[in-house]
Amino acid sequence: RWARTSGDAPAGALARDDLAALAARFLPRERVAALLGDAGPADAAMVAAVEHELAAVIGASSARLLLEIARRERHEPLDTVAAIVGEASQDLRFNQRVLEAALENMSQGICVVDADLRVVAWNRRYEDLFGYPPGLLAIGRPVAELTRYNIARGLAGHGEVESRVERRLHQMRAGTPHLAERIFPDGTVVEIRGNPMPGGGFVATFTDVTAFRQAERALTRANETLEQRVAERTAELARASAAAERANQAKTRFLAAVSHDLAQPLHAAHLFTHALAQGMDADGQRATVAHIDGALGSAEALLGGLLDISRLDAGGMPLQRRRFAAREVLGALAVEFAALADAKGLSLRHVPTRAWIDSDPQLLRRVLQNFLSNAVKYTRRGRILFGCRRHGERLRIEVWDSGPGIADTDRGAIFEEFRRLDRGAAGLGLGLAIAERIAQLLEAPLTLRSWPGHGSVFSIELPLAPASAHEGGEAADAGGSARARVLVVDNDAAVLAAKRTLLAGWQCEVLAATDLDGARALCANARPDLLLLDYHLDGGLTGLDLRAHLGGDSAALPCIVITADHGEDVRRAVIAAGCHLLHKPLKPLALKSLMGRLLGDG
Repeated sequence: RWARTSGDAPAGALARDDLAALAARFLPRERVAALLGDAGPADAAMVAAVEHELAAVIGASSARLLLEIARRERHEPLDTVAAIVGEASQDLRFNQRVLEAALENMSQGICVVDADLRVVAWNRRYEDLFGYPPGLLAIGRPVAELTRYNIARGLAGHGEVESRVERRLHQMRAGTPHLAERIFPDGTVVEIRGNPMPGGGFVATFTDVTAFRQAERALTRANETLEQRVAERTAELARASAAAERANQAKTRFLAAVSHDLAQPLHAAHLFTHALAQGMDADGQRATVAHIDGALGSAEALLGGLLDISRLDAGGMPLQRRRFAAREVLGALAVEFAALADAKGLSLRHVPTRAWIDSDPQLLRRVLQNFLSNAVKYTRRGRILFGCRRHGERLRIEVWDSGPGIADTDRGAIFEEFRRLDRGAAGLGLGLAIAERIAQLLEAPLTLRSWPGHGSVFSIELPLAPASAHEGGEAADAGGSARARVLVVDNDAAVLAAKRTLLAGWQCEVLAATDLDGARALCANARPDLLLLDYHLDGGLTGLDLRAHLGGDSAALPCIVITADHGEDVRRAVIAAGCHLLHKPLKPLALKSLMGRLLGDG
């Protein structure tokens, strides 16, 4: 409570104890004691001093308001207003600290003066640029003194000092924007920009442009002697281009190596689950293993897609177009996203198709995966429909959802990079932009139809292809693999064990080795019917090198080379050696079908 303690104070005057209690709410007690002393009434000078100190903490308007309420002795309003002002002053101090931190971390020097042309703020960069002596740079210091000091040291031009000081002050008073460039005695070039502030005052920024001016002068000199320098610049450009090409090749090799190393454990797990399923009788167990196998297959496909997207961004990814059954891609995606939809309480219905298409299955999967991911992400209730429609000689694959829909004004923006509609979902807004670029590479138009409040349809249109004569099953040709003797060489123990288990499940006799010596020892005791070789082995040896060093009639044996390296050089080398190439992630049924053909031909 605020109580009057001085009985002889005039009406409307503020007692000393009241003034001390009010000031103590916002100022340190030592500062309050220094302002008011030990005794005596609160005179006008004391009130003015306290108001000045409070203004520096809570603002001039808030300080005047509190003192006015205290003079009127309105106790309850004073407590309320003091509490409000206290909270506001905390916010103000926080904002001041944020502003101070921002100013201190700027590369430019900044100095601010008020309407009376006195310094009120600056940052360390400004102080370092001008090297003021201790005590000269202070709050309330007339800017004329700083200007006079800088001109005298040659930091603000040359000429008669006082006239230059007066001209600079006149520009500030008139609110005239100012732009100049000064060369300091140490060679530093500083660009100075001054602009008036609303309500009076001036703010000036000081930018060190020395490096820029040096580069500019060097460029001028280079232009003046362009004919003499053209050969040198051409050589530098050639070296830079070669370095960039080497860096790009190194990046590609790195991505390929990382993709290969990451694919190895998934590849082994995939083969193990396929082998495990062969020895199970219970339908429930088979279904569980099938789901595990499908999830691993999805992970492998996504991992392979990382390298493909990297190539797409670099503009150097070749299109792997082939004929395939649409259900190869659609069926796996339907199983994968049905689980995600079910977790959100949504229904995902997939309409199967027997259509075949001519495209790149991996890139198509990437586009459809984005469509389905967005449908599950943005649909809060209802269902998602996933299927195909025939349009003459083309097949349109569509994803329907019952989500919020997309307004006409936003339909172009959602395909732009880093553009995402504000639906409370995370992400960088790259998915549809990448999908559109892949569709352009596939020459497969994307379309969007939407009804705000009711849902959307995303679709991609692809050319139909005639069905394969063996579309009834990939394993039909695999009968010849039974009881075959297969030499398997792989330097990864887990992958080698997985291949051995898989082939044993196909009734094959497996000779397993990790290197050339082991393979030679096995072949010395038993002649294999087929070679199954990993391409990249230890010691820089390739599967083709191992085949050549086995001796005997190994060059005449059917040979399958397996690799995660999608490079064109590897493909050409394998074909030139008369071998067959399969890429990781390896599909067991594709391996079984190829083995059946090779052993059947033998």
